[in-house]
Amino acid sequence: MATTNINMELFKRYAPKKKLEMIEKLTPAELMNVTTATLTRIVKEAGKNMWKSRNKTLRISRERRRGNSWNSTIEAVDLIKGKLSLDVYMQFENTDSNTSISMSSFLNRGDSRAEITRDDRYGNPRTYYATYDEGDKQRVIRSILEEYVYTKYADKLKEVSA
Repeated sequence: MATTNINMELFKRYAPKKKLEMIEKLTPAELMNVTTATLTRIVKEAGKNMWKSRNKTLRISRERRRGNSWNSTIEAVDLIKGKLSLDVYMQFENTDSNTSISMSSFLNRGDSRAEITRDDRYGNPRTYYATYDEGDKQRVIRSILEEYVYTKYADKLKEVSA
């Protein structure tokens, strides 16, 4: 079977349901071949403008959020001044917080790491990490692609299900 170049196939004129089927059938190698240009186009087309700016964000709905299955999830993909980043929600000790990780470092081969530095209860700075391996990255990329289709073609998907 020929490999699917999702960077091109996602933007062709297919029915939204067919696009979702394509995304579901992607192999791990095909998911890791998604480029930053594709993700930028996804955010530009389906993302919402941030308050009074040209920056955009694509919020990932709660049922499609993925993370490292331990202490973090990806909540959104942001396009700020032409740079892509992931909004990461992290839980640690007795609190939680948000941080961001650049998309280019996230898409690199190997593990990626988000980090946040907070003071512990004694006032000492501590650094907390959320590590993403290849499997975690593939789940996150799949959820971003699915969110794009569900957001951009919401009205057409409702017609099909009704």
